[in-house]
Amino acid sequence: MPAIVQFFHPGEEHEYDTNKNGKYFKEWNDGNHDHKRKFLINKGEYIENNIKNNGVLMFWGEWEPTSLVEKLQPQNSKNIYDSYPKYLHDPYLPPIEKIKEYQIKNYQNTDPFVFGDSFKYSICRQESCPSLKELEEGSLILFGSRVNKRFVIDTVFVVKEITPYSSPFDKNIENFGLYLDIVIKMGCNEANISKDNFNRILYSGATFENKVSGMYSFVPAIKYENKKRGFPRIYMPDEFYDKKNYKLNKYLSKHKFENNRIIIEGKNTGIKITKNVSLDEIECFWESLKDIVSKDHVLGYNFEMPKEKTIDL
Repeated sequence: MPAIVQFFHPGEEHEYDTNKNGKYFKEWNDGNHDHKRKFLINKGEYIENNIKNNGVLMFWGEWEPTSLVEKLQPQNSKNIYDSYPKYLHDPYLPPIEKIKEYQIKNYQNTDPFVFGDSFKYSICRQESCPSLKELEEGSLILFGSRVNKRFVIDTVFVVKEITPYSSPFDKNIENFGLYLDIVIKMGCNEANISKDNFNRILYSGATFENKVSGMYSFVPAIKYENKKRGFPRIYMPDEFYDKKNYKLNKYLSKHKFENNRIIIEGKNTGIKITKNVSLDEIECFWESLKDIVSKDHVLGYNFEMPKEKTIDL
Protein backbone atom coordinates (compact mmCIF):
# COMPACT_ATOMS: atom_id res chain seq x y z
CA MET A 1 0.00 0.00 0.00
CA PRO A 2 1.09 3.62 -0.49
CA ALA A 3 2.34 5.96 2.24
CA ILE A 4 2.26 9.59 3.36
CA VAL A 5 5.70 11.13 3.90
CA GLN A 6 6.45 14.35 5.75
CA PHE A 7 9.90 15.29 4.48
CA PHE A 8 11.83 17.98 6.35
CA HIS A 9 14.62 19.61 4.37
CA PRO A 10 16.75 22.68 5.19
CA GLY A 11 14.65 25.83 5.20
CA GLU A 12 17.06 28.75 5.03
CA GLU A 13 16.73 31.15 2.12
CA HIS A 14 19.47 31.53 -0.49
CA GLU A 15 20.84 35.06 -0.79
CA TYR A 16 23.29 36.19 -3.50
CA ASP A 17 27.04 35.73 -4.05
CA THR A 18 27.99 38.47 -6.48
CA ASN A 19 26.94 42.06 -7.09
CA LYS A 20 28.20 43.47 -10.38
CA ASN A 21 27.05 46.86 -11.63
CA GLY A 22 23.95 46.67 -9.51
CA LYS A 23 23.04 43.15 -10.71
CA TYR A 24 22.97 40.26 -8.26
CA PHE A 25 23.87 36.64 -8.99
CA LYS A 26 23.79 33.35 -7.13
CA GLU A 27 26.42 30.78 -8.10
CA TRP A 28 25.72 27.03 -8.15
CA ASN A 29 25.63 25.87 -4.54
CA ASP A 30 28.85 23.91 -4.01
CA GLY A 31 29.31 20.79 -1.93
CA ASN A 32 30.56 22.76 1.08
CA HIS A 33 27.19 24.40 1.76
CA ASP A 34 23.87 22.93 2.84
CA HIS A 35 20.79 22.87 0.68
CA LYS A 36 18.61 25.96 0.91
CA ARG A 37 15.37 27.19 -0.63
CA LYS A 38 14.82 29.94 -3.19
CA PHE A 39 11.82 32.11 -3.96
CA LEU A 40 11.65 31.65 -7.74
CA ILE A 41 10.07 33.22 -10.80
CA ASN A 42 9.48 31.04 -13.85
CA LYS A 43 6.97 30.17 -16.54
CA GLY A 44 4.70 27.26 -15.80
CA GLU A 45 1.20 25.88 -15.85
CA TYR A 46 -1.20 26.22 -12.96
CA ILE A 47 -4.60 25.17 -11.73
CA GLU A 48 -7.03 27.81 -10.52
CA ASN A 49 -10.65 26.93 -9.74
CA ASN A 50 -9.96 23.49 -11.26
CA ILE A 51 -9.10 25.10 -14.61
CA LYS A 52 -5.67 24.79 -16.23
CA ASN A 53 -3.82 27.92 -17.32
CA ASN A 54 -0.26 29.02 -18.00
CA GLY A 55 1.83 32.07 -17.22
CA VAL A 56 4.70 33.44 -15.15
CA LEU A 57 4.54 32.23 -11.55
CA MET A 58 6.40 32.92 -8.31
CA PHE A 59 6.91 30.10 -5.83
CA TRP A 60 9.19 28.59 -3.18
CA GLY A 61 11.36 25.67 -4.22
CA GLU A 62 14.77 24.10 -4.52
CA TRP A 63 17.06 25.24 -7.34
CA GLU A 64 20.72 24.75 -6.49
CA PRO A 65 22.12 25.88 -9.88
CA THR A 66 22.73 29.48 -10.85
CA SER A 67 20.19 32.30 -10.71
CA LEU A 68 19.82 36.02 -11.26
CA VAL A 69 18.71 37.68 -8.03
CA GLU A 70 16.59 40.71 -7.19
CA LYS A 71 16.04 42.15 -3.74
CA LEU A 72 12.39 42.28 -2.74
CA GLN A 73 10.71 45.02 -0.77
CA PRO A 74 10.48 44.02 2.91
CA GLN A 75 7.06 42.73 3.96
CA ASN A 76 5.85 42.51 7.51
CA SER A 77 3.16 40.39 9.09
CA LYS A 78 1.59 40.26 12.52
CA ASN A 79 1.50 36.48 12.24
CA ILE A 80 4.56 35.05 14.00
CA TYR A 81 4.65 32.05 11.65
CA ASP A 82 5.07 34.11 8.48
CA SER A 83 8.51 34.44 6.92
CA TYR A 84 8.54 36.45 3.70
CA PRO A 85 11.33 36.03 1.13
CA LYS A 86 14.02 38.69 0.86
CA TYR A 87 15.09 37.77 -2.66
CA LEU A 88 13.58 36.70 -5.96
CA HIS A 89 15.61 34.22 -8.05
CA ASP A 90 15.34 33.88 -11.83
CA PRO A 91 16.86 30.43 -12.54
CA TYR A 92 19.27 29.72 -15.39
CA LEU A 93 21.95 27.18 -16.31
CA PRO A 94 25.64 27.72 -17.07
CA PRO A 95 27.18 26.11 -20.22
CA ILE A 96 27.46 22.31 -20.20
CA GLU A 97 31.25 22.49 -19.90
CA LYS A 98 30.85 24.31 -16.59
CA ILE A 99 28.22 21.84 -15.43
CA LYS A 100 30.64 18.96 -16.03
CA GLU A 101 33.22 20.72 -13.84
CA TYR A 102 30.63 20.98 -11.09
CA GLN A 103 29.83 17.26 -11.41
CA ILE A 104 33.45 16.37 -10.66
CA LYS A 105 33.39 18.62 -7.59
CA ASN A 106 30.05 17.14 -6.43
CA TYR A 107 28.15 20.42 -6.31
CA GLN A 108 24.66 20.28 -4.82
CA ASN A 109 21.81 18.58 -6.65
CA THR A 110 18.21 19.79 -6.76
CA ASP A 111 15.84 17.32 -5.13
CA PRO A 112 12.86 17.49 -5.43
CA PHE A 113 12.98 18.89 -8.97
CA VAL A 114 9.82 20.66 -10.17
CA PHE A 115 10.94 21.71 -13.65
CA GLY A 116 9.90 19.87 -16.81
CA ASP A 117 6.84 17.79 -17.60
CA SER A 118 6.67 16.09 -14.18
CA PHE A 119 8.16 16.58 -10.72
CA LYS A 120 11.04 14.26 -9.85
CA TYR A 121 12.59 12.99 -6.63
CA SER A 122 15.57 10.66 -6.85
CA ILE A 123 18.30 11.09 -4.21
CA CYS A 124 17.80 12.84 -0.89
CA ARG A 125 17.79 10.62 2.24
CA GLN A 126 17.22 7.41 0.27
CA GLU A 127 20.44 5.85 1.55
CA SER A 128 19.87 6.76 5.20
CA CYS A 129 16.13 5.97 5.12
CA PRO A 130 15.58 2.84 2.95
CA SER A 131 11.78 3.12 3.31
CA LEU A 132 12.01 6.03 0.86
CA LYS A 133 12.96 3.46 -1.79
CA GLU A 134 9.74 1.51 -1.20
CA LEU A 135 7.07 4.10 -1.99
CA GLU A 136 4.23 2.90 -4.18
CA GLU A 137 2.15 4.73 -6.77
CA GLY A 138 -0.23 7.11 -5.05
CA SER A 139 2.10 7.84 -2.15
CA LEU A 140 2.09 11.47 -1.05
CA ILE A 141 5.32 13.31 -0.14
CA LEU A 142 5.14 16.71 1.54
CA PHE A 143 8.49 18.44 1.06
CA GLY A 144 8.94 21.28 3.51
CA SER A 145 10.93 22.82 6.34
CA ARG A 146 10.53 23.95 9.94
CA VAL A 147 10.29 27.74 9.96
CA ASN A 148 9.22 29.73 13.03
CA LYS A 149 8.34 26.51 14.87
CA ARG A 150 5.95 25.27 12.18
CA PHE A 151 6.23 22.85 9.28
CA VAL A 152 5.94 24.83 6.05
CA ILE A 153 5.28 23.16 2.70
CA ASP A 154 6.91 24.03 -0.62
CA THR A 155 6.16 20.93 -2.72
CA VAL A 156 3.23 18.48 -2.77
CA PHE A 157 4.45 15.37 -4.60
CA VAL A 158 2.13 12.53 -5.66
CA VAL A 159 4.07 9.46 -6.83
CA LYS A 160 3.10 8.27 -10.30
CA GLU A 161 6.05 6.44 -11.90
CA ILE A 162 8.80 4.45 -10.16
CA THR A 163 12.16 3.92 -11.88
CA PRO A 164 14.99 2.04 -10.10
CA TYR A 165 18.57 2.95 -11.03
CA SER A 166 22.05 2.00 -9.89
CA SER A 167 24.20 4.74 -11.48
CA PRO A 168 23.86 7.87 -13.64
CA PHE A 169 24.49 5.60 -16.63
CA ASP A 170 21.80 3.05 -15.88
CA LYS A 171 19.73 2.28 -19.00
CA ASN A 172 16.55 2.68 -16.95
CA ILE A 173 17.12 6.44 -16.77
CA GLU A 174 19.01 7.14 -19.99
CA ASN A 175 16.03 9.03 -21.46
CA PHE A 176 15.87 11.63 -18.69
CA GLY A 177 18.14 14.01 -20.65
CA LEU A 178 19.30 17.22 -19.02
CA TYR A 179 17.97 16.08 -15.65
CA LEU A 180 20.78 13.51 -15.49
CA ASP A 181 23.44 16.20 -15.90
CA ILE A 182 22.12 18.75 -13.44
CA VAL A 183 20.73 16.41 -10.75
CA ILE A 184 21.70 12.72 -10.88
CA LYS A 185 25.35 13.25 -11.84
CA MET A 186 25.68 15.87 -9.11
CA GLY A 187 24.35 13.55 -6.44
CA CYS A 188 25.93 10.24 -7.50
CA ASN A 189 29.70 10.44 -7.17
CA GLU A 190 32.13 7.60 -7.84
CA ALA A 191 32.46 6.75 -4.14
CA ASN A 192 28.72 6.16 -3.95
CA ILE A 193 28.18 4.16 -7.11
CA SER A 194 31.16 1.90 -6.37
CA LYS A 195 29.29 0.43 -3.41
CA ASP A 196 27.97 -3.06 -4.09
CA ASN A 197 24.56 -2.22 -2.65
CA PHE A 198 24.10 1.16 -4.34
CA ASN A 199 20.58 1.58 -5.63
CA ARG A 200 18.05 4.38 -5.66
CA ILE A 201 14.61 5.16 -7.04
CA LEU A 202 13.69 7.96 -9.40
CA TYR A 203 10.10 8.91 -8.67
CA SER A 204 8.10 10.91 -11.22
CA GLY A 205 5.09 12.83 -9.98
CA ALA A 206 1.48 12.70 -11.12
CA THR A 207 0.30 15.69 -13.14
CA PHE A 208 -3.04 17.36 -13.75
CA GLU A 209 -3.24 15.48 -17.06
CA ASN A 210 -1.99 12.19 -15.61
CA LYS A 211 -3.51 11.88 -12.14
CA VAL A 212 -3.50 9.11 -9.55
CA SER A 213 -6.90 8.61 -7.94
CA GLY A 214 -7.76 12.24 -8.81
CA MET A 215 -4.52 13.59 -7.28
CA TYR A 216 -1.62 15.46 -8.86
CA SER A 217 1.61 17.14 -7.77
CA PHE A 218 1.79 20.91 -7.30
CA VAL A 219 3.60 23.78 -5.61
CA PRO A 220 1.79 26.72 -4.00
CA ALA A 221 2.36 29.69 -6.31
CA ILE A 222 1.09 33.16 -7.16
CA LYS A 223 0.73 34.73 -10.60
CA TYR A 224 3.35 37.35 -11.46
CA GLU A 225 1.01 39.96 -13.02
CA ASN A 226 3.83 42.54 -13.28
CA LYS A 227 4.22 42.76 -9.52
CA LYS A 228 7.19 41.12 -7.81
CA ARG A 229 6.04 40.27 -4.31
CA GLY A 230 6.76 37.39 -1.99
CA PHE A 231 4.59 35.18 0.17
CA PRO A 232 5.32 33.00 3.21
CA ARG A 233 5.54 29.25 2.71
CA ILE A 234 2.34 27.34 3.41
CA TYR A 235 1.61 26.01 6.89
CA MET A 236 -1.51 24.29 8.12
CA PRO A 237 -4.02 26.55 9.92
CA ASP A 238 -4.32 26.30 13.70
CA GLU A 239 -7.65 24.49 13.59
CA PHE A 240 -6.02 21.70 11.58
CA TYR A 241 -4.26 20.63 14.81
CA ASP A 242 -7.44 20.38 16.90
CA LYS A 243 -8.24 16.93 18.27
CA LYS A 244 -11.30 16.67 16.04
CA ASN A 245 -8.98 16.64 13.02
CA TYR A 246 -6.78 13.81 14.27
CA LYS A 247 -7.52 11.72 11.16
CA LEU A 248 -5.61 14.36 9.16
CA ASN A 249 -3.04 15.86 11.54
CA LYS A 250 -1.76 12.41 12.58
CA TYR A 251 0.28 12.35 9.37
CA LEU A 252 2.42 15.29 10.49
CA SER A 253 5.02 15.57 13.25
CA LYS A 254 3.95 15.79 16.89
CA HIS A 255 2.83 19.24 17.98
CA LYS A 256 1.80 21.04 21.13
CA PHE A 257 -0.02 24.25 21.98
CA GLU A 258 1.90 26.69 24.13
CA ASN A 259 0.03 28.75 26.73
CA ASN A 260 -0.27 31.66 24.32
CA ARG A 261 -1.73 29.28 21.69
CA ILE A 262 1.48 29.22 19.68
CA ILE A 263 1.85 25.83 18.00
CA ILE A 264 5.24 24.18 18.19
CA GLU A 265 5.97 21.15 16.02
CA GLY A 266 8.43 18.53 17.18
CA LYS A 267 10.85 18.00 14.31
CA ASN A 268 13.55 20.24 12.84
CA THR A 269 14.84 17.71 10.34
CA GLY A 270 14.09 14.15 9.38
CA ILE A 271 11.35 12.02 7.89
CA LYS A 272 7.95 10.94 9.17
CA ILE A 273 6.52 8.06 7.17
CA THR A 274 3.01 6.72 7.68
CA LYS A 275 2.83 3.42 5.81
CA ASN A 276 -0.12 1.39 4.54
CA VAL A 277 -2.49 4.28 3.95
CA SER A 278 -5.36 3.63 1.56
CA LEU A 279 -5.71 5.72 -1.57
CA ASP A 280 -9.05 7.01 -0.28
CA GLU A 281 -7.40 8.28 2.91
CA ILE A 282 -4.52 9.85 0.99
CA GLU A 283 -6.94 11.55 -1.38
CA CYS A 284 -8.88 12.97 1.58
CA PHE A 285 -5.67 14.41 3.05
CA TRP A 286 -4.55 15.71 -0.37
CA GLU A 287 -7.92 17.41 -0.90
CA SER A 288 -7.57 19.19 2.45
CA LEU A 289 -4.13 20.46 1.40
CA LYS A 290 -5.41 21.56 -1.98
CA ASP A 291 -8.29 23.48 -0.41
CA ILE A 292 -5.97 25.29 2.04
CA VAL A 293 -3.49 26.26 -0.68
CA SER A 294 -6.18 27.27 -3.19
CA LYS A 295 -7.62 29.96 -0.91
CA ASP A 296 -4.82 32.42 -1.72
CA HIS A 297 -2.60 30.63 -4.24
CA VAL A 298 -2.69 28.76 -7.51
CA LEU A 299 -1.35 25.21 -7.92
CA GLY A 300 1.78 25.38 -10.07
CA TYR A 301 3.39 22.58 -12.06
CA ASN A 302 5.12 21.83 -15.40
CA PHE A 303 7.60 24.66 -14.92
CA GLU A 304 9.70 25.52 -17.95
CA MET A 305 13.24 24.15 -17.80
CA PRO A 306 15.61 27.08 -17.13
CA LYS A 307 17.67 28.08 -20.17
CA GLU A 308 21.43 28.18 -20.56
CA LYS A 309 22.98 31.61 -20.18
CA THR A 310 26.57 32.82 -20.29
CA ILE A 311 27.06 35.61 -17.76
CA ASP A 312 30.40 37.28 -17.27
CA LEU A 313 30.85 37.90 -13.57
